[in-house]
Amino acid sequence: MKKTAIVLSTTLGLALATSSVVSANPTTTPNGPWVQDEQNLSFSSFMTNEELYSTLQKLEKASHGKMVLDKAGESNDGNAMYVAKYGDNSPDKKKLLVYTQIHGNEVLGTEAAMEIMQKLNSGGKEINDILDEVSIWIMPRINPDGTMNQYEGEQYPARYNHQTWDPEALGLPSDTAAPWYYNADGSERGQNNNERIVYGIPGYDLNRDFSPNYDFDLEEFAAENPEELASILNNPKTNNPSSTGFEVSPEAEALTGVVADFDPDVIIDVHHRGFNRLSEDDNRSVSIEVLGQFTTKPFTDPFTGQNYSIDDDVLTLSKQVTVAAYDALQIGKSSFGAIQQYPQVNYPGSGLGAFQLNGAATMLIEVKGQTQTLGQKQNGMLKQTVKAPIYDILAKLADGSIHDVDASRYEDIPPYYGGIDPSDPKGTGF
Repeated sequence: MKKTAIVLSTTLGLALATSSVVSANPTTTPNGPWVQDEQNLSFSSFMTNEELYSTLQKLEKASHGKMVLDKAGESNDGNAMYVAKYGDNSPDKKKLLVYTQIHGNEVLGTEAAMEIMQKLNSGGKEINDILDEVSIWIMPRINPDGTMNQYEGEQYPARYNHQTWDPEALGLPSDTAAPWYYNADGSERGQNNNERIVYGIPGYDLNRDFSPNYDFDLEEFAAENPEELASILNNPKTNNPSSTGFEVSPEAEALTGVVADFDPDVIIDVHHRGFNRLSEDDNRSVSIEVLGQFTTKPFTDPFTGQNYSIDDDVLTLSKQVTVAAYDALQIGKSSFGAIQQYPQVNYPGSGLGAFQLNGAATMLIEVKGQTQTLGQKQNGMLKQTVKAPIYDILAKLADGSIHDVDASRYEDIPPYYGGIDPSDPKGTGF
């Protein structure tokens, strides 16, 4: 299929060029901003679930048929999960899936995703040419329950979903170990990284709850093999960060269903992290970290014995996508260009880990600052650091130039460097 050449000109670049770039003095310490310990937090600029659903419906109507909004599933608390579809799952088109806020306290990806949809709705030659070549599906909020989590009567977004481990409901002994990523006490970080508050609702880290086996059904396996399931859960060799997730949550099940249906070429997942400086010689505050590889060795599913590994062409495309994202933000000596690689992980039970093992090229974007440590500071700039690389990747997927990106330059992206502790006035790291 012949690709139409597309130049990423000022139309798509507008998202970056018209924003106020926050320059950072390389000698500035501690190079914030971040929330202070006693500062009142406000989440008023972030969309509630109801506001998100209403906005999605308005975007669908305003798209004049360009976007179809489907319900992908429901959270454990019964909140709807939506997927906005620009194009179908035809194998004749390139396919990109973007999903965000799998951790409820990592909110800016959702806000950026909504602005991307507004851009796609706006049309124009470049956008229309991209949509002729690329189908784009967006799931803007995977964890609606954690998003609207409450503490002392106020909204306090949490990393985890709301769900209690109940082995007896699966026909297992009551003392069967929970998945290792279960948050039993319902706790979350406080306004600095050195404290935790307890809101009291147990839940799971949804980004560890995936299986490379898209057909895995926990309840079905428990009904047929209860003793084997209990043995796998009770064994630290098979219930640990380097093993599979158990798809306990309806949220992970819904996202897996969308991925299996869409079969995307590329998947981008947007998160938040802590604070970092770029390097020993460059003290700029890192705006985002990126990563293109999510397992470092072959994985054997403890339930089926099937072996999984990343195909070479999938890893190459993942690195090309990540290099393209890095290049899209290299604009002078600004915090836009202060980008690192996220530390290498081996997580076959993460979303991107499981999806990459099934043939999708993947990229992680980690925006600086959790909700509790950043609040609403620098929201505009940080949303641009999400949108700009996604626009560039879309254009390169559409015209095929993504395959011209030098994947070997992935190793040239600056590595992770020491974190900055917001509670330390000297910014000496932790």
